[in-house]
Amino acid sequence: MGSRIDAHEKATGRTAYAADIALPGLLHAALVRSPFPHARILSVDAEEARALPGVCCIMTGEDVPDALFGRRVRDVPILARGRARFAGEPVAVAVAETPGQAERAAGCVAVEYEPLPFVADPEEALRPEAPAVHEAPWAFPGAVVTASDPRNLQSRLVLRGGGDVDAALAACPVTVDLTFSTPAVHQGYLEPQACLAAVAPDGSIEVWAANKSPYRLRAQLAAGYGMPEERVIVHPLPVGGDFGGKGAPLHVPLCVEAARRAGRPVRLVLRYPEDLAAANPKHASRIRVRAGADRDGRLRALDVHAVFDGGAYAGFKPVPSVNLHGVESAGSSYRIPSIRLESLIAYTHTVPRGHMRSPGAQQVVFAVESALDDLARGVPVDPIEFRRRNLLRSGEPNPLGEPWREFRGVETLEAAVTAQRPLPRRSGMRRGVGVAVYDRPTRIGRSSLCLEADGETATALVPIPDTGTGAHTVVRDAVSRRLGIAPERVRVRYATTAQLPHDDGVGGSRVTAGMSAAASLAAERLLAQGGTGRVTVTVEPGDAHPVTSCCVQVAQVEVDVETGRVAVDEIITAVDVAAILHPASHLTQIEGGVAMGLGFACLEDLGIEEGQVTAGHMGVYTLPSFRDIPRLPVVLVEGGFGIGPDNVKAIGELSNVPVAAAIANAVADAVGVRITRLPITAEAVHEALRARERP
Repeated sequence: MGSRIDAHEKATGRTAYAADIALPGLLHAALVRSPFPHARILSVDAEEARALPGVCCIMTGEDVPDALFGRRVRDVPILARGRARFAGEPVAVAVAETPGQAERAAGCVAVEYEPLPFVADPEEALRPEAPAVHEAPWAFPGAVVTASDPRNLQSRLVLRGGGDVDAALAACPVTVDLTFSTPAVHQGYLEPQACLAAVAPDGSIEVWAANKSPYRLRAQLAAGYGMPEERVIVHPLPVGGDFGGKGAPLHVPLCVEAARRAGRPVRLVLRYPEDLAAANPKHASRIRVRAGADRDGRLRALDVHAVFDGGAYAGFKPVPSVNLHGVESAGSSYRIPSIRLESLIAYTHTVPRGHMRSPGAQQVVFAVESALDDLARGVPVDPIEFRRRNLLRSGEPNPLGEPWREFRGVETLEAAVTAQRPLPRRSGMRRGVGVAVYDRPTRIGRSSLCLEADGETATALVPIPDTGTGAHTVVRDAVSRRLGIAPERVRVRYATTAQLPHDDGVGGSRVTAGMSAAASLAAERLLAQGGTGRVTVTVEPGDAHPVTSCCVQVAQVEVDVETGRVAVDEIITAVDVAAILHPASHLTQIEGGVAMGLGFACLEDLGIEEGQVTAGHMGVYTLPSFRDIPRLPVVLVEGGFGIGPDNVKAIGELSNVPVAAAIANAVADAVGVRITRLPITAEAVHEALRARERP
C-alpha cells in the first residue's frame, strides 16, 4: 500500500476540477432565478442585458427545447417554461465572455411574475385541495405513480415482513407511538456544482462536469434529447466532494443549450449561495414510528410511516422506485416478527431533493433507534440490553426476509460498549450515554476498467471520478498487488464514455468492491497472457453473496438543564469489517462520516420557510468545524466475510447514519426528555425541559 495517488496534486493545487477546464473560445453563464416558490412567468425583458458589453446571448424557457431530464423520472425542464415551481428555479440564462459580464447581464434581465398559491409542506401537498405542483406527474417518462394517486405524489414504497402489524401491536403489553421530523440539509461538498459543454456542428455533445456517474449522465442527456448515446461524450473529472449530491444532470442540459446557441463552449459554476438554495439537498422528513415489545423485552412489531419532501421535481433520484432505499434500514438490524414500512414522497413548491450519503437511512434510523430507546425504558430494560436481546444473529434473515452470510451486530455492540470510558464531568451539567445501531449491505455495481502493462509499468483506464474517497488509489493498489509491481509503477487515468463499456459510476458504497474486483480481474487476465498487453473487463452486479456490515455508536453528552446546551464529548464508532485495503482512507471515511452525522444531528438546517431557503450562505448554514468535533474513538471488529476477490465491506455510508439517534438517546438519558426534531439545539432541549415542567 502506498500513499494516496492524488495526494501530491491536491496538496500543490494542480488538480483540475470542472471549474478549471478551459476550451478555446470559452464563454460563461449566469442564471436568472425565480424569487417565488410558485409563479406564472408573464414576460421576460432582456433588451438591456443583451446590450451590455461581452454578452453573447440571453435565453429563456421559450428559447430552448421543450425537453425533460432526470435520472429515472424525466420531469426537469432546461429552464422554467411558463411557470416557476420553486424559489431558485432558473428562468433565464445569460452567456457572456467573462463570468462578471454574465452575472451583470443576468442581473439586468427583468422578469414579470404572477405569484401563485403554493404548497411547501409534504403532508399538506398530498391533500386533495393542495395546489398542484405539476398538472399530471404520472405522465412523465419513468414515473412510478398513477392517475389514481394524489396529484402531488412523487413515489410510494411499501415493504412488509411477517404477520399482521396492527394485530401484533394491539397484542403487545408495551408500545410506543412517536413522530419525528428532520429538516432539509445540504451535502456540504467543497466544490460547488459546475459544468462545461461544447456542441459540434453535427450536434454531437461533449461535457465536462462535477458529476460522479459519467455513463449515466450520458444516458440521461441522450434520453432527454432523443439522440443516440454515442453522440454524447462525458469526460470524467476529479470531484471535490459528492456525498450523493453530484449524480443528477442538474444544469448540464442548460449548458448544452447555451453552447448550441452560442456556437462556442459554455461553462457554468454556481456560487455557494446558489448551491445551497437550488441544487438537490437531502429530503426533509416526518416519520411516525409505532413499535411494540413483550414483557421480556423482545420486539414483536414495528410500523413506520414516513413522508418525505421531494421538492418540485423528482428527476434527481436514481432508484427505480424514485424513493429512498434507506427506508429499508428501519429495524433492519433486529429480529422483528411483524413489520410494515411505508414511504411517501411528495411534490412541493420547494427546492428539488436528491440523494445524500445513505439516502433515507439517516432519517429513519434517527426515528426508529430513538423510538426503540423509549420502548426499552417502557419494558423496562436497559437500552443496550434491549438491543442485545433483539439483534439478529448470523444465519437469520432480516425482518424483510433478506438473508445474510453473517450478522455481527452483537459482537459490534459489545465492542462499542467495551470501549466506553468515564469522562470528566462539567459542573452543573448532567451526563448521558446513548447507543444506536445501523447495518448496511455491500453490493457491487457494474464496473469497467481497461488495463495496459509492459512488464515493468501498468496503466489503468477508469470510467469513474475520484470523489475524494481514494477510489483511484484502490485501483492502483489492486493492480500493484496482482501484477507484483511497485505502486509507483502503476498509473490511473480517466477514460471518457467513448472508451469503455457502461459503468454504474460512484454511489451506493459500491466503488471499492466493484473497482478492486475489476482491477483484479484485469490483472489476472494480463498475467494469463504473459503480463503484457491490454485488456478491458467488466464486473457485473449480482455476482457476490449478500453481505451486510454493522455499525454501533455510543455517544456521551452533557446537558445544561438551565439553558438546554448539549455538549457532545465523545462518539465511539464500532464497525464490523472484513479486509481493509487502505487503512488511512478507511479511517478518514469513518471519522468524516461521524462528523457529517454530527452536523445532521446538532447543527444543520436549510431553514425552508414559506418555500424559501433561509440559510442561503455559509455564514448562516452551519457545517461542523474542527471545534465542534468531539473525541471519535474507532473500534474495528475484524475478521468478517466480505465480497469480491479482496474480501471487502463498504464503509462510505455507514458511520454517518446512527449518530443522530445516539446523541438524541444520550440527551434523553441525561435529562429525561425525548427530542423528536432535528437539529438538537439548545433551544429545542430547553423547550422540551420547560414543557415537561408545565402542568
